[in-house]
Amino acid sequence: MSEVQAPFRFTVTYGDITMFQMPNGAIVNPSNTGMILNSGVSEQIARRAGPFFQQKLHTARSGLPNNRLEMGRTIDTEAGQLNVKRLLHVSIIGKKKVDKRLITSCILNVYDRAEDMELEELAWPALGVGVGKFPVADFIELFFQITLEELPRSESLKHVVLCLYDENEFAVAQEYIAKHADDVPEDVELEVTEGKTWALG
Repeated sequence: MSEVQAPFRFTVTYGDITMFQMPNGAIVNPSNTGMILNSGVSEQIARRAGPFFQQKLHTARSGLPNNRLEMGRTIDTEAGQLNVKRLLHVSIIGKKKVDKRLITSCILNVYDRAEDMELEELAWPALGVGVGKFPVADFIELFFQITLEELPRSESLKHVVLCLYDENEFAVAQEYIAKHADDVPEDVELEVTEGKTWALG
């Protein structure tokens, strides 16, 4: 008798998030209020998205109130040369301190936007742990708690990937998972992998 596959997948890995292939999914971009992608993961995304992508973001920003993406808020744009349907930009860096309240708001707002867009896949980096200096362990805890609540009740989202930046961040996630594996619902398949060729479906 074959094992019944869980309807939702949650993958934890590390590496280059821009290599993901998601025809009906999005990459989450940790942005700032000015939507200027000039450091960390956001710089990597801008570079891989192709020429003039930053200029397109300036155009998108010009349509926002006060010409800025307020902290915690999200906006979706085309993905340029990336192999995903859309990019979901969430503003994490601005005048306010990056704290648990802001991170929680960012995560929830992205999930709400993904649901509105009927996306099936979503790839996340760790938010706020670079320039924002938010502790990686605290982000991992918040992200797991929220994702394991939001994913099973989603009507469209089937697969969430947390793609950490390097082995050090990945080790923090592994330590958390080892302590909290029993918290994963039966309808969510948790996969922890050190890397693979990403052609999700």
